[in-house]
Amino acid sequence: MQVFDFSIFTSISAITFILEGVGDTLLLTFAAISIGLIIGSLLSFGEVYAPPFFAIPVRLIGEILRGIPLMVFFFLLFLGLRLDVWQSAIIGLGLRSAAFQGQILRSSLEAVSIGQLDAAMSLGMTRPQVFREILLPQAIRIMIPGWSNEFITVLKDTSIAFVLSFQDIMTRADLIARSIGRYLEIYIFVALLYFVLVRSSTAILNALYERNRIPGLGEKR
Repeated sequence: MQVFDFSIFTSISAITFILEGVGDTLLLTFAAISIGLIIGSLLSFGEVYAPPFFAIPVRLIGEILRGIPLMVFFFLLFLGLRLDVWQSAIIGLGLRSAAFQGQILRSSLEAVSIGQLDAAMSLGMTRPQVFREILLPQAIRIMIPGWSNEFITVLKDTSIAFVLSFQDIMTRADLIARSIGRYLEIYIFVALLYFVLVRSSTAILNALYERNRIPGLGEKR
């Protein structure tokens, strides 16, 4: 039975080396979620507002992206297309996230009453104006909880970029664990570190939602 040996954390250099991966982890998270939001928005708009001959292929693209494991994305980009580690990690995570963010925004757009479109157009507003000034602002506020969950998912899934030797928290922790031959203690530390990142992100995103939520939305009568 392995005995815990947390004295290894008295090594400032080892802890610092792992913590330096937090910056790359967060940078990868924000880059991937941004790419996913842009592509996902295009997918959702095409699925909701485009004519059937265009909406069906768009829906199929989303289904394909959701059906491919993230690690396969990484290998396709890194080994297949010969992209570098950063490009493979960002694009792989971004494409996978785009498929889910597209569905989050699609369901939010569909949650806004279509009657508002008819009412606004009867007052003389154009369809683009209604979409930009009435429908989209409501949809964005509705999608915050779902989008928050996706952000946390992307944050945790950055650890899978370990297979690319991306210098994030997980890769750096593994290098330290191998060098000193202590895995359990290092991975417990990594688990706690991810927990702190996830808990902090959740608190920020929840505060954002409470500040921008639509009054009465989701409340039980």
